[in-house]
Amino acid sequence: MTKLRIWADFNSGGCNDDACWCLAYGPELTSLDDLALSLRLEQGQEVTLYYNDPGDEFEVEGRLERHASTPSWHARPDWSTFRLIRD
Repeated sequence: MTKLRIWADFNSGGCNDDACWCLAYGPELTSLDDLALSLRLEQGQEVTLYYNDPGDEFEVEGRLERHASTPSWHARPDWSTFRLIRD
């Protein structure tokens, strides 16, 4: 199975061992929550998280999480895998 590449708003979390909660997928940047069934997301699934804007682009490996208290998907980045794509 190919690892999903998911856009993450790291301003929504992801630092200090926090999980990112604002995630999107595909060229339309559709909310990951809206696509969860069709993408067959699973707790603990390994994904690549990326961020891009006019100034820079980077990616890190991460794992998906879904907590009972929140109905949305989150991702916990592994900052030891940080890769700068463009700056």
